[in-house]
Amino acid sequence: MLILPNDLSAEAIQSLAKEWVISKVSDTEIMPDVELWTAQTIAKINTGELLIEFGEESQTVTLKTKDELSFTHG
Repeated sequence: MLILPNDLSAEAIQSLAKEWVISKVSDTEIMPDVELWTAQTIAKINTGELLIEFGEESQTVTLKTKDELSFTHG
């Protein structure tokens, strides 16, 4: 189930974006600018480039691209 950004508080979006950034950079040895990348991720959420999905089975909220959603739900 998709969740609209307007349905979440700014704090919830910030937390979700930061968690997503950290999960993506854990596989790299680059020293990331977490705050900058979090802001860029929030911008992608606001433009619809990244979508917020609630997994009913896992009871988790994740960020996905439209392609990832099409692949998993198509």
